[in-house]
Amino acid sequence: MAIGTPEKRSYRAAASSFEDGTSSPRDFLEDCVEAIDRMEPDIGAFVATNMDGARKAADEASARWKSGKTLSLIDGMPLCIKDIMETAHMPTGQGSDLFTGWQGTRDCAAVAALREVGAVILAKAVTTEFAAQPARGTRNPWDLTRTPGGSSSGTAASIACGMVPGGLGTQG
Repeated sequence: MAIGTPEKRSYRAAASSFEDGTSSPRDFLEDCVEAIDRMEPDIGAFVATNMDGARKAADEASARWKSGKTLSLIDGMPLCIKDIMETAHMPTGQGSDLFTGWQGTRDCAAVAALREVGAVILAKAVTTEFAAQPARGTRNPWDLTRTPGGSSSGTAASIACGMVPGGLGTQG
């Protein structure tokens, strides 16, 4: 059983249309949101999303692209963050029932650095409890009867099926 043929979503390939004004980071984000709406019920890659914050960040990136003043090559790129990493605008549950709904007040260093260069933090990705084990229900987009495995399963699955073009995972 599968959701159709998963496809990667290249932000860099889309960026040429941002430069010539035929598209924008906001348009790219909305394509990601459409993919999430369509596939997330089957994949289960995310524990939280911040659509309002992502749309605001994508609009800001779109304005920078339009003015020719981008912050980096990934300015406006939608990303997911493994739920073991703290984000200021979404809960960080660490894959554990002990931390369900826990909301920090800051971004971890990696997320802060991504925001500084214009990345759009869209979602928190499923992880195993404390990035150890057991699996937490994310399904492999190539075969929904299987897990994508490991503690970065939500990040891997969401990128593999094109819900987002990239994300953060960790390896201990």
